[in-house]
Amino acid sequence: MNKLARASLAVLSVGLFFGFSSPAHAAKYQIHWYLGHQNLDYFEQAAADFKKNVETASHGDIAVQIVTAASDRAGDGAAQSPTTPEIATKVEKGEIEMGHSFTDVMGAVDPRLYAFEAPFLMRDYRHMEGVFEGPVGADLLDAGFRAHNMVGLSFTYSGGSSGVASVSREIRKPEDLKGLKVGVYGDAVNEAWLKSLGATPVAIGHRLPDILKMAQNGSLDAVVITWRNFERESLVQGFKYYALPGSTYLVSVTYINKKFFESMPAEYQTLIKTASLEAGRTERARTIDLNESAKREMLGKGVRPLYLSEQNRRSFAAALKPAYENAIEKILGKDLVEKIRKTGDAPNHPLMPSDFAGR
Repeated sequence: MNKLARASLAVLSVGLFFGFSSPAHAAKYQIHWYLGHQNLDYFEQAAADFKKNVETASHGDIAVQIVTAASDRAGDGAAQSPTTPEIATKVEKGEIEMGHSFTDVMGAVDPRLYAFEAPFLMRDYRHMEGVFEGPVGADLLDAGFRAHNMVGLSFTYSGGSSGVASVSREIRKPEDLKGLKVGVYGDAVNEAWLKSLGATPVAIGHRLPDILKMAQNGSLDAVVITWRNFERESLVQGFKYYALPGSTYLVSVTYINKKFFESMPAEYQTLIKTASLEAGRTERARTIDLNESAKREMLGKGVRPLYLSEQNRRSFAAALKPAYENAIEKILGKDLVEKIRKTGDAPNHPLMPSDFAGR
């Protein structure tokens, strides 16, 4: 039995299943939905809502089984939880019906999905909503996925706004990153912008429990991270500053096997798509709330937030221009970068707290 099969059996045996009453008749369509991220608190309600809405609206014709690791704090055992690119491989092959993965993982399917890690490309949460809900988001969910026998359904955060937490150095100007060992997910966009500013990217993937240990033994001087993950991993014990808020975003995407999806009646395809979009909006609002709550908690414990002056923001834009021209635009496509920059902010929607959206 290979590693993936063993992992799948382990996940299935200890998985978290969101339970609603079983339909009175056997379902015509079984959806096994693997959630490939660690922080379930971002997604629990949204996933449960998706399951309930789909099963109810289809009158039991569709059954949704949600699968995730029993523990989301596996540390260096993460290879045995459903957080790897293998989820997408299984969905592509039709071995499971649906997946949910970080976009840095899904960049192997479509490199354009690395866009959310391009520094200062996204203005704020309202701009992100415009990208997710507009033509750019629709395009990102289409061609790249369909080329791999999948259909992209919706975007979530499962993280949201990220900054750079540092152990002992204030980061206010581009040169302040020079010489720092910075923990990142490990893709080409991370590497391009940090190297261009003289930092050394250290690929840690999503092994969040390793961060504090690495900082304490000198392997890391800083890390790209959200406020919520900063709080979850008790980084206040080793990191003094939190800089460059909103410079990048931790984003996830939900997708489904194309052949399975197209085997369903049109009304069920619409139901799945609509329910996924609604779940995504629920999760994104929840993420913003969690990050704001975590930020307040961490500030109360002495973490110092560092904000950019307009002059320093312009300095970062100028310093990062070579990284965009020499690497990032080649990875993402210059046209995508330009389309994102031109995308307008989304209007208010009921789930998005207006006072948070501009942050």
